[in-house]
Amino acid sequence: MLWAVALVVGCGGDGPSAPNDAAVVDARVIERVDAQIPRDAGVDAAEAIDASSESRIDALVELLASETDVARVDSALRDVALRDGWPVREDGRWLFATRWDGSPPRVSLVGDVNAWSTSAHVATRAASGAHWFVVIDESTFVASAIGAKYKWWGEPDVYRAPFESLAYGYDDFGEHGWVRPPSDAPHLERFVAFDSAFLDAPRAVRAWLPAGFVARSEGASRVRTLLLHDGNNVFDPGALFGGWQVDATLAREGWSDVVAIAIDNAPDRMSAYTHVTDVIGGSTTGGRAADYLRMIEDEVLPFVRARYGIVASGRSLMIAGSSLGGLVSIWIASQRPELAGCVAGLSSTLGWGSIGRAGGADTLIARWSGRPAVAIYLDSGGSAGSGCVDSDGDGIDDDGDGRDNYCETRQMREVLRDAGYVDGVHLHYVHAPGAAHDEAAWRARFPAVLDACDASGWAAP
Repeated sequence: MLWAVALVVGCGGDGPSAPNDAAVVDARVIERVDAQIPRDAGVDAAEAIDASSESRIDALVELLASETDVARVDSALRDVALRDGWPVREDGRWLFATRWDGSPPRVSLVGDVNAWSTSAHVATRAASGAHWFVVIDESTFVASAIGAKYKWWGEPDVYRAPFESLAYGYDDFGEHGWVRPPSDAPHLERFVAFDSAFLDAPRAVRAWLPAGFVARSEGASRVRTLLLHDGNNVFDPGALFGGWQVDATLAREGWSDVVAIAIDNAPDRMSAYTHVTDVIGGSTTGGRAADYLRMIEDEVLPFVRARYGIVASGRSLMIAGSSLGGLVSIWIASQRPELAGCVAGLSSTLGWGSIGRAGGADTLIARWSGRPAVAIYLDSGGSAGSGCVDSDGDGIDDDGDGRDNYCETRQMREVLRDAGYVDGVHLHYVHAPGAAHDEAAWRARFPAVLDACDASGWAAP
């Protein structure tokens, strides 16, 4: 299995009191083989650090100061990112390091620990030419590392979020890293460019951890887990239409016993989230949901279970998504009903398989049978418009001009009722008249989604 960390560099800003992020400057993917690690220069560098009698920070600094091979440095920094997380603390010292291709000539570490001073902790360019690092004595911190935000700064006035940091968050000035996350408030963590043996494109896996959560503790084994698709849009308030902001909803509504795991989409989204092929814009696409499910079951869930000590299965797991993410959520319920206690599909593309393809026999609506032991939430905005009519005779109601998958969602509700699902017990259906097909609408409905699954058996393990 391959894991990877991508360092995506952004820039922009309004000064030390208002650090901001704007355009993407560069991106690199750094791969890690998690099991059978092949012998290469990068791994040699990481093993040399492990075997060194020096402190870990000293060994890393020595590598950064002398190694000219970018790949070897990337490998060592990647190893730290996945094992310990950045930044590294040891004996009262902190090492911060980043890769910044095309960086300004002068770079500094700025944040709460130095009152956002651009001169207090000037970074050193590594021998590779692509990396920067700085070692800071904790005694110089003007604020506690716990709950301290930080970024990288470059002259003349460029602020860049530390995309290598394990813990991160958002404020009025965009994304920032945490030196150490706050213990009395929720925070986000990320594992960027998670690679899979089942799908070609890497994608990030993100986690929202409630206040006071301690990984691999007894308490961690008692939390519920929420698994979300389209993770790019789940937490980031700068995402399309303001994103779902699930983290804000969970914190505001008091879901303190929930850990949320979000899997980013990738260029293969239309394929990974669909169970069969369809014809879109004259091209046949789709049909790799089985591979996506294998990635979830065999790679993502085992990874987060080991990392955080959560159960994330059976009644303690809820799976949710929107549009194609809603489709794949409902499809997973049909294939692995024992995997989760509740699944939710918001504005789900339930007509997939009949959009441009003749016949509707392969749609989830037509294929559904029985009543699997998993609760289901369905919703849509839009309306019937000029009417829900099977205009092409394929057995699937066409959405017409009402949009937001209203007609197909209503038809799926009837299929589930006929299969034995009972409204308010195993089945929840919500119609938000006229609501658009976008993140703002799904954000508005998400509290009701959580309440519905909570009422239908989504519970602590």
